[in-house]
Amino acid sequence: MGFFLEEWAMKSQGAYKPVATAAELIEAVIGPIPIGSTVSVRDTVAAVRKADPDLQVTDCELVETIVDLATVHGQFVLFDLKEP
Repeated sequence: MGFFLEEWAMKSQGAYKPVATAAELIEAVIGPIPIGSTVSVRDTVAAVRKADPDLQVTDCELVETIVDLATVHGQFVLFDLKEP
């Protein structure tokens, strides 16, 4: 899952930093995951934060976008962001 985002991040490094929305970053992470598979909220948020540490979006907003995009992709969502 993280490979595609890391590949995208490596391509984007250079003289400028491309502006990517949270949805675009999440799409890069969960897009390659097959239909019917599970998307981890924790892993997806971590990958997005790693790709753009300065992203001005809360974790709650990221989770909302993850749920929206995963639903479109026919994926299940594992709400594992906070563990006891």
